[in-house]
Amino acid sequence: MAILELEAVEKSFPARGGPAMLAMDRISLAVREGEFLSILGPSGCGKSTLLQIAAGLMPPSAGTVRVAGRPVTGPPPEAVYVFQQYGRSLLPWRTVRDNVAFAVEHRPGISKARARELADVQLAAVALTGFGDHFPWQLSGGMQQRVALARALAAEPKIMLLDEPFSAVDALTRLDLHRLMLELWEKRGLTVVLVTHDVEEAVALSDRVALLTKRPSTIARLVETGLPRPRDAVEVRETPRFLELRHELLDALLTRHAPGDGHAA
Repeated sequence: MAILELEAVEKSFPARGGPAMLAMDRISLAVREGEFLSILGPSGCGKSTLLQIAAGLMPPSAGTVRVAGRPVTGPPPEAVYVFQQYGRSLLPWRTVRDNVAFAVEHRPGISKARARELADVQLAAVALTGFGDHFPWQLSGGMQQRVALARALAAEPKIMLLDEPFSAVDALTRLDLHRLMLELWEKRGLTVVLVTHDVEEAVALSDRVALLTKRPSTIARLVETGLPRPRDAVEVRETPRFLELRHELLDALLTRHAPGDGHAA
């Protein structure tokens, strides 16, 4: 059953002195409840724009977005958006605990003390127990991204929309965050949509990968990974199926999406 649906979504941007630029061309996508889906595509194809439209942060020029069957006209309560630049999304004057508590402290009936208690629960879930009194700038990049994930989890979402959240950290930290994300997804029954430019990341984490074309982007193909669950983000990279998908998707990005091949089937 689809929890997030995009139907014939288009996005155009005004161009100075000329016709509007069509960035997306009738994209339709149904995200199943409880699945982990990655959106992969060449640089500049509009992956982040598509995610922002799905999150209700930007209106489409045409088409419809629905969450749980309801049209999206603003950020839906079921979804939370995690930005790529964790350093800008965290509040530097707040402690780590208070950054996480920010997600719930304005809810009716939740005191400031209770919000902090809930924040500590989420910090424990991302292995940051003991860091609640630190400030974001005192933590490494990987730890700051864990804080951002903890704040997202504190909102108790059904859908997590991740905009390249692992791209700004080193390779080992990225693998550590991959393992954490899979653990959180499996334990909490989340629906996750991840935007990434990293083929290996998309394959290692996902049930399906939506491959976009160059601009004006459309969906070239939807690939079922067929990789087992539960899954280790490191060990899965050694399986024949992973290597097959990695080759297939890299080949598609390097050849099918060459200039002039805008609508691969």
